[in-house]
Amino acid sequence: MIGAPNHPMSRTRARARVGYLYRSPQEGKDAKGKESMKLLPLSRLSTLPLMVMVLMLSSLPSLPGSSLAGDAVITYSAPQGEKESEDYKVDAGGKPVFVYTAPVLRGGPASFAYFDFSGSITVSVATTRKIGTVKILPTSYAIKPTVSENRVSFTLSKPLNLTIELNESIERPLHLFANPLEADRPDPTSKDVIYFGPGVHEVTTLRPKSGQTVYLAGGAILRAKIPPDEKPVQEKNWRGNKVWAALIETGGAKDVKVRGRGILDMGPLPWHARTAMWFGGSTDILVEGIVILDAPAWVVAMHNSKNVVVRNVKQICARENSDGIDICNSQDVLVEDCFLRNNDDEVCVKTISSPPAMESKNIVVRRCVVWNDRARGLGITSETRANISNVLFKDCDIIHDFSSGGECSALAVLVSDSGTMSDIRFENIRVEDSRNTLVNCWIGADMWGHDKTRGHIKGVTFKDILVTGKTVPVMKLNGCDDKHLIDDVRIENVRIQGSPIRSAETAKLQTNAYVRGLAIVAGPDEIQKSANKVSEDTARKLADPQH
Repeated sequence: MIGAPNHPMSRTRARARVGYLYRSPQEGKDAKGKESMKLLPLSRLSTLPLMVMVLMLSSLPSLPGSSLAGDAVITYSAPQGEKESEDYKVDAGGKPVFVYTAPVLRGGPASFAYFDFSGSITVSVATTRKIGTVKILPTSYAIKPTVSENRVSFTLSKPLNLTIELNESIERPLHLFANPLEADRPDPTSKDVIYFGPGVHEVTTLRPKSGQTVYLAGGAILRAKIPPDEKPVQEKNWRGNKVWAALIETGGAKDVKVRGRGILDMGPLPWHARTAMWFGGSTDILVEGIVILDAPAWVVAMHNSKNVVVRNVKQICARENSDGIDICNSQDVLVEDCFLRNNDDEVCVKTISSPPAMESKNIVVRRCVVWNDRARGLGITSETRANISNVLFKDCDIIHDFSSGGECSALAVLVSDSGTMSDIRFENIRVEDSRNTLVNCWIGADMWGHDKTRGHIKGVTFKDILVTGKTVPVMKLNGCDDKHLIDDVRIENVRIQGSPIRSAETAKLQTNAYVRGLAIVAGPDEIQKSANKVSEDTARKLADPQH
């Protein structure tokens, strides 16, 4: 969430650097021995000495089809000077994997590592701590580790985003991102590719045009910066902070990709300085495969856009307002196979612009792993000026839910403007550790709303929700008034600590007078019993001559 620190829509920016190969800083240093990023125009590549060309090409990660094509595991070296985790060492399929660190809201630092693989491999994690207990999350993956002294080993047979916790502590976990092998890597010399090779690159704002790809190779780190001569697009936002252009942004573009295996590090920026990605009025957008760290504001955001896919994106962000994925006034959006750990909403659907702006609809979020450090895990999260419909959250794992205060919850449908929310479904969701509120459906006024009137909630389903952990969380349904109701909410096969919810009491349900059409069904067995009862009643009526 919690409110947009900046909506970078129509702004004047410096021209994007397009059609350049970003040279690895290890290839050149300035007079003081410091790394310097150099841009080589593609038109000059043919004039480079042959030996330099060979060195440049040899710095690229191995491509499928090269000598590594037959290997089960591909790992990527970290840039020189990057801090390595003091807590963990990882190898995958017998190959060492560099372990990075990242700040987090709770405890920290967290450690994380990434690699690509296919087939079935053994992963081994060594730690400096004595191992008492081991959790490999999500629990639904049913990964059974073997522990020997200070080493944990297990087998992977498909790509997964995992979290490893030792000794019942969440303070210093290992987030392990086991990617699929990359297919169709772009040609780094193409005029339609903005290529970042292995190494550290300082970047301001990139504006890819239609048909272009921003590619972060494995081992690449893009570090966001603000040059002294760049003017902010907003001198003071709602918290009095300066805001500059988004790091990667489009306006009216088509067929743009941001992909790879590298890291986008927003850590050097002050709070609210830049949104990491903003896709405005664009179509056919793909964000895939990268890791994003320590964003100071929204992370991946879209507005007035269609046909957007966010796939296998990993986020670890400790700062407030680092919403993971903001789907604003956008349609036909797919979010899948992501890992999200942010200090705000994780995946949220909004309509920040009022009609006649585009409604948000036809949205699917599936197979994501969420560590909800503070606000809302999955849902519709205020700023609802236009209608939102046909939204499905499915087959996701919330491994921790620390939502607290205000209207925060693991699963949410929140209306603070005049739009109508309809056909919103949460299905097959596993919540392992919800500390406060599981569900919140709410209509009311808050600091993020703009409209004078409130909207409606019509048709929300919570089905096949499994809640484990030590705490029994509450569920909240609160409409606004008799003209702005919550209508037609179905709670079906929701189980908390193994027990099905059969009534408002067992659900710890808090509701008010402005809720209509609430149905609570314990599970498939009770649905069948209900159907059988209807059939028996019908048969009796047909047999009754007075009927």
